[in-house]
Amino acid sequence: MDYRDMKVLPDHKPDGTRPMGEATPGFWWTEEDETARAGRVSSTGRELAMQQQARKQLNLQHARLYGNYDIRSFDAATYNQNLVLMYDERIALNVVAAVTDTLTSKIAKSKPKPSFQTNGASWAMQQKARNLDKFMRGVFYETKAYVAAPKCFQAACIFGTGAIKVFIDPNTKRLKLEHTFIDEIYVDDVDGKYGAPRQMLQKKLVQKDVLLATLGKGLDEQQRQRIINYGTPGEASTAMKPLSNMVEVWEAWHLPSSKTAGDGWHSIVVGDVELVGEKWTHDFFPFVFLRFSNRVLGFWGQGVAERLSGIQVEMNRLIRSVSEQLRRKGRGRIYAPYGSKIVPAQLTNGVADIVTYSGGVPPTIDNSNAVAPEEFNQIERLWQFAFQVIGISELSAAAKKPSGLDAAVALREFNDIESERFADLQGRWDQLFLDLAEICIELVSANGGRGYKQKLPNKRYIVELDWKDIDLQRDDFIMQMFPASSLPGTPAARYQRVKEMMQDGFIDKAVAQRLLDFPDIEAEENLGTAAIDDVSCVIGYILDDAEPHLELPDEFQNLELLVQQGTAALLYAKHHGAEEKRLDMLRELIKAASQAKVALEPQAPVPPPPAAGAPEGPPMPGGPMVPNVDINMPVQPAVPPIVAS
Repeated sequence: MDYRDMKVLPDHKPDGTRPMGEATPGFWWTEEDETARAGRVSSTGRELAMQQQARKQLNLQHARLYGNYDIRSFDAATYNQNLVLMYDERIALNVVAAVTDTLTSKIAKSKPKPSFQTNGASWAMQQKARNLDKFMRGVFYETKAYVAAPKCFQAACIFGTGAIKVFIDPNTKRLKLEHTFIDEIYVDDVDGKYGAPRQMLQKKLVQKDVLLATLGKGLDEQQRQRIINYGTPGEASTAMKPLSNMVEVWEAWHLPSSKTAGDGWHSIVVGDVELVGEKWTHDFFPFVFLRFSNRVLGFWGQGVAERLSGIQVEMNRLIRSVSEQLRRKGRGRIYAPYGSKIVPAQLTNGVADIVTYSGGVPPTIDNSNAVAPEEFNQIERLWQFAFQVIGISELSAAAKKPSGLDAAVALREFNDIESERFADLQGRWDQLFLDLAEICIELVSANGGRGYKQKLPNKRYIVELDWKDIDLQRDDFIMQMFPASSLPGTPAARYQRVKEMMQDGFIDKAVAQRLLDFPDIEAEENLGTAAIDDVSCVIGYILDDAEPHLELPDEFQNLELLVQQGTAALLYAKHHGAEEKRLDMLRELIKAASQAKVALEPQAPVPPPPAAGAPEGPPMPGGPMVPNVDINMPVQPAVPPIVAS
């Protein structure tokens, strides 16, 4: 199975011609008539599909390599059909899938969170930036961004490029993310030579009734009937059509040539019926793309399957060779000379069988190896070499530590070395979420975002944010990536690093519990950090709420922590443009907490006055008083430890 003779089922006729009556492809956005524009969009999409047969064939080959399944094509009627029915022709040792799954588990396990910083130094602008940060966390939670993103990463490893579509659902008017199959996206190779095309098309099969219920409200009866009667050319055979209610939908975007050009357009068509036709004012497509590796030229990336295809093909050849040799000779052979008069029926697999023969030379049994050891060694070398080509270590590939590497510090250093190998890929993974946040903000703002409310789940309650309380212009803020965690990923190494930080005095016990975040101690961790969460909420009511309010402390709170955190928040807010109203509330909170703390401290008993006529004690010796010093007392660090907030 070397995949060199695999062919893709074409969308057009075998001679490459288009169907009768089909519109001329290209420049569809210049058409004024809706019917003519819809026809040009459909014909342009099919023309691109015909021109890009080489890319479609590569995608099909890489899907076969990863899935260990010889699918016929990506068409609706054949994507689940096996081209080779013989089971022994399938890949027996799939290194492409092993490397892809290892990479996906290693890189895509992190959940990057974009953070926002404003250009203005006012406290109100900083508050909007913090609310925008919470807003995007709520969007990622609602749209399941951390579910779609690993699928996109996996597709990037298989096909070279993965895609996530971002759009406003026409029914719910809410943001929605959707992992998009990369073979359904079309970009003209000439237009995308330098990686920045100006037009893009997507083909997708949609249920007719769902399509008409969602986008068919403005159609007349004749147009609705044309969609109902419209077939799916190149997608479903005649035998499948009665069982299917799908229709081929083309969606096309043309970016505006400039901010004032006004030639950007967005169309959704079925055949010659345009369901959506509107101006497209954004300078981006509603897709976020992730590439495993960038090519020298072109829009599409290069994936793991393409890089390892040669190794996989050679491994398949060796495995077939080994299997055939074992089948032919694995049970051994018996050589008997002519004239020995051996009874073949006596040569069985029984225990202590007696074999009679006549002749001077007994039969000889060949016990030599059925397969040369070099072939087994070569398969093992190719397997290891495939991981080395991509840069995956033995620790990640086999889920075990290398021999001789036992110390937690050595394991962390080993992980750091491996992480440097994927620094570029990790950067593209982080950029994926920055691009998602960018498009989400633009679409919400462009679609009347002042009425858009986003819910954010918290530990015990749900916070609702209104876009009108944020409503930042794009020039008012910048986005940066906040990594989910820079600590080691394995529990042992993570615990060792947090323990070292706590012993050195850089963090306290509560912060250490938060950094560990072990699932089996979640309940205890929640109770242990309850005081910290309470203090954070009280301070947040003053600094973060749109209308600040003060909650006076009581004797059940951690008053010492409240004074410390309140003082730190006051010093920070005073130099970062907070309103005087909020600063006064913080001062009042700190004073109230200090007074409550003093009131709760036990008072030292006052000695009774000396009796009348009693002799006074001896005078105290002169000189300064030297306090008692415990030589075993630990020395406090020069830098105060980080206290959870």
